[in-house]
Amino acid sequence: MAAFLSPKQLALASGISESTVKRWCDRGLLPTVRTPGGHRRIALGEALRVLRDQNTPLVRPELLGLPAFSAKTARTVQQSVDELTDALQEADADRCRIILLELRRLGFSVAEIGDAVVAPAFERIGQAWECGKLEIYRERAACGLFSEVLAELDRLLPDSPSDQPLAVGGSLSHDHYRVASQLVRLVFREKGWRALHLGAHLPPDTMVRAIHDLKPTVFWLSVSFVASADTLIAACRALFQAAKQENALLVVGGRGIEESLRQRLAYSAYCQDLIHLNMLLDTLPAPQLGQGARGSSDADRTQRAADPAADAD
Repeated sequence: MAAFLSPKQLALASGISESTVKRWCDRGLLPTVRTPGGHRRIALGEALRVLRDQNTPLVRPELLGLPAFSAKTARTVQQSVDELTDALQEADADRCRIILLELRRLGFSVAEIGDAVVAPAFERIGQAWECGKLEIYRERAACGLFSEVLAELDRLLPDSPSDQPLAVGGSLSHDHYRVASQLVRLVFREKGWRALHLGAHLPPDTMVRAIHDLKPTVFWLSVSFVASADTLIAACRALFQAAKQENALLVVGGRGIEESLRQRLAYSAYCQDLIHLNMLLDTLPAPQLGQGARGSSDADRTQRAADPAADAD
């Protein structure tokens, strides 16, 4: 997968003229860097973002080192769930990439893909394992494989400026699921935030230390598995207090939290799924949030927002 493209490469892959690509570069619509020889080069992530904004699909993605799209011109959500489930069970990374890229090409946000396609597919994988229809090694392999696919998708998103607010998060001890927290990071990134995923299976104390050291605007806790309700309650209390001391927001969510448990947790905002996280970020635009959240009162911060290549140009 090429990190930087020439205007000619992008034109061939998208089916538009090379002069149009150069015009976008000259207008500043498409950010570029210059080689020592003075030739334009375009970051892959920026190229994909602008094509999406211009409603211009990739017609030959294989020229950019991306998987070629299937013959289908459209893909329903249910078809995507079915195909992603099969791809995960067969440990077919290329098919997983194609499904995600096609959904992105059709305009689906990361949150929509995560909630409507990825979550149901992994739910099926989990049910098949619980019923003895799928060996546990296949379930674990599916999680590891998809985590790598998401890391590739992450590299396609443009880098956020250093002056944008920072979101940091991960999962607690005994919660080994990475996919959900990776999707949370991608939701933040898609909204223009800087975002750092600390990882899974982390002790509460090191998460508290991360809040104090990194001083994020938002710290997220993804909960896919609860080993002990009391441990989770105590961890949320410690994380909330640390976030409060740093004028940060603690956002909690995940399939492992039942309603009766949620009511006992301390947090600044609760998001039951990625769509709700997207909605929360839409109400608090990234450029303003870093200032607004850090300038708000303790009462405002503690109020729970529950449920809401080489060719020259």
